[in-house]
Amino acid sequence: MKTYRKQVLTLAFTACLLLPGNIFARQPVTNISTDANPLGDKPLVMMELVTSGKGNIIGNFLGKALNLPKTVKIADVGFLIFGLSADAMQVTPADAKAFHTQKVLPYLTDSKEMQDVLKLRRTARQIRYQALKDTINKAKELTAEQKSSINNFLSQSVGSPVVLLGTSPLPRFMPSPGPCMIPMGAEMVENKTGKRLGIETSMICILDIGAGKDILFSVANAMNNDTLDLVVAHESAHSIQFDMYGKLFQKIQRTSSNGHDAPIITDLGLAYVEGWAEAFEALYGPANLKLKEKDRKKYNISEFLYSRQDPIRRDRYVWSTTTGKKTGVLKNGLQLMSTEGVVAGHIYDIMTNRAINAPFEKVIQTMLVSPMNFMEFIDTFVKLFPDDKRVVYRIILENSHYVTMDSQAAQSYKNYYENKVGYTQKKVSKQDFDKVKSAYKAYTEALFAQAMKSGNIFANVGPQMWFAGKINLSALKREATDAKKLMAKAFGKKDEFYEFRLDLNTSTAEMFGMIGFAEADAAKLVEARDKEGFFKKGNPVSTIKQIVGDEKFSKYNAVLNLAPYDHTKADEIAQNKEQALALWPEDIAKLAD
Repeated sequence: MKTYRKQVLTLAFTACLLLPGNIFARQPVTNISTDANPLGDKPLVMMELVTSGKGNIIGNFLGKALNLPKTVKIADVGFLIFGLSADAMQVTPADAKAFHTQKVLPYLTDSKEMQDVLKLRRTARQIRYQALKDTINKAKELTAEQKSSINNFLSQSVGSPVVLLGTSPLPRFMPSPGPCMIPMGAEMVENKTGKRLGIETSMICILDIGAGKDILFSVANAMNNDTLDLVVAHESAHSIQFDMYGKLFQKIQRTSSNGHDAPIITDLGLAYVEGWAEAFEALYGPANLKLKEKDRKKYNISEFLYSRQDPIRRDRYVWSTTTGKKTGVLKNGLQLMSTEGVVAGHIYDIMTNRAINAPFEKVIQTMLVSPMNFMEFIDTFVKLFPDDKRVVYRIILENSHYVTMDSQAAQSYKNYYENKVGYTQKKVSKQDFDKVKSAYKAYTEALFAQAMKSGNIFANVGPQMWFAGKINLSALKREATDAKKLMAKAFGKKDEFYEFRLDLNTSTAEMFGMIGFAEADAAKLVEARDKEGFFKKGNPVSTIKQIVGDEKFSKYNAVLNLAPYDHTKADEIAQNKEQALALWPEDIAKLAD
């Protein structure tokens, strides 16, 4: 089935013919969808797991324990192509008297934002069906029966409901995963007869995290302050992206051990996956009138849901620090592309840009080609839609202040920014500032002209240089956070050790300090990198040793056990357990209010 993937680039163009022609006028932010047709009777279904007394699931997703979800093998060819495996959890309609059925389902069904998200999902699946059906019909390696089965699956999936889970898919002894997208199949069956009602390749869990005094996220609170639809929109975005990638979704490399949140520098894959989902929060957030700083605590709104939306919409995560006084210092190119808040800002700007016709539909067609990170996404987008190249390049380059493209851009912007602040504070004359402003404008315009000719707006994004280590926390006299202890205990990891993976070209002084480097040595590593712009390809551990010196390196390494990490070979997320954990909506520690 590799053939149809190779032809998607060409077929993606054909899907454009199915879209409305005049959609230059962007609807209000709460109306991203251009689909005027009403949703079906049940666009969302609340399900609960059919449990089994035997641990019968393959792999290490749930392990062997009592009260595991019952799993079955799915033989449907379409499901096998787009699902991660042949296994599916059996689910059945939830109890009519259950909290999730009586409260959560009506809340989400009535939410205008969720209605829009559901239309976007339907549009995405329709584009998938239209883009792939001809290729599938021409595939010589498929029988007529297989072709029919695949096309039927794709066609029926367009209008199928989103499967919501109100019960945890994890064993009793494990913590609730909270709100998350589970990229594992679901077979919906009748309660009594076990008759199949339908199949899906993913589900969305809507659960609390923690309990009692230790609760980190409450579904009830999120409904009361009207933010649960934002959380589910985030997870629905993951589901939409998974629909477009199918099995290739697990190929997106998520290497970082930093957890994740909008301002955190992680890696190219995670920033792409989470940036896409966080853009949905920024898109729909303005509809919630309670999302104001003065009301946040009053309505018990989780800080992370409030704090990152405005910086995403205003592209503020390009700064090297998002706290304290701004200095005009920007992240480097690879750091920008490895920060989900930066990627979210770019996607938000593309999806709301009035000059791009049908932006969401074009984003979906680009995802069908399966780019593995945001840079590949942009390169693919402009190849598919060359008429939008100028607009898209403006969005990326202007918002990143040309740092992704040119090695002098960061310093040029810093000089411009400092003079702008000086002028505002009446420390720089208007005449002098106008000269600086004109020079900076000429510089960036020359870069933009160059970008339009070369097509390379990521020339200043350095290579990934990952290294790994294993710290004995007791030797450093540090304790893991309570959240990490909870996860470590639940998943059988010894919390006295902390295994980490860092990229030498994105690590900050704080990250080096986190694993035990002295402040002066951490600064020395960052300064050496910044002097060169970024380190070239090579052994990251040897580079660290060269910079800090043999004696200090030996002392550090006795605790850190550093080694190069080949992310290209070791990063595929093959185990369903790992996949589920990677797709938590936030680093669990960030969910605390």
